[in-house]
Amino acid sequence: MTKKNRWWLMAVYIILAVLVVLVVASCFIPVSKKPDIDDPLTYELRVDGVAETFLADKENSSERYNEVNKEFNDSFSESFLVSLFSGRIGYTNSIRSTSRPSTSGYTLYLYYNSDNAPTFTYNNTTYYYDEIRLTISEDKGMTSQEFYYVCSPELNNFTTNTNSTRYFLQTFIANFDGLYDYLTEAQA
Repeated sequence: MTKKNRWWLMAVYIILAVLVVLVVASCFIPVSKKPDIDDPLTYELRVDGVAETFLADKENSSERYNEVNKEFNDSFSESFLVSLFSGRIGYTNSIRSTSRPSTSGYTLYLYYNSDNAPTFTYNNTTYYYDEIRLTISEDKGMTSQEFYYVCSPELNNFTTNTNSTRYFLQTFIANFDGLYDYLTEAQA
């Protein structure tokens, strides 16, 4: 084998080694699909619209709050490699106006401080909300999910004739299997 061939062979081995290291590393690099929301002050679980005993409050039950908050935030994460090959790497969230959401099944309510209400922008208008609702389902895997932002007239200056609450829907990607299991165990 000539010296020139050895250099080519060594270059090929180095390139292959780098590719293997990148593939293995991408299995462990997490990608978060979490929409741009803050952690709420309180989590409340309702089953078919009825409030359950499960309530996690940041101030009064911090240990339980930290557990449910971790499960909630982990629901939006997956490895870079899985996200890349599933086609979810470039998924973008979208917000649209909607009617009052259904409260069937497991519905998680996220409550925020109305004195310092978070915002989102829809059609060049900023809306304030102090509540988000989302349905938690079992064994769905990483799929499209929905947030319902609850925008009360007290927080917003609605210019329409009605002073009713407005709802906005945001779609995103998440896997709530772990959160569902945690909630069912916590309320048992």
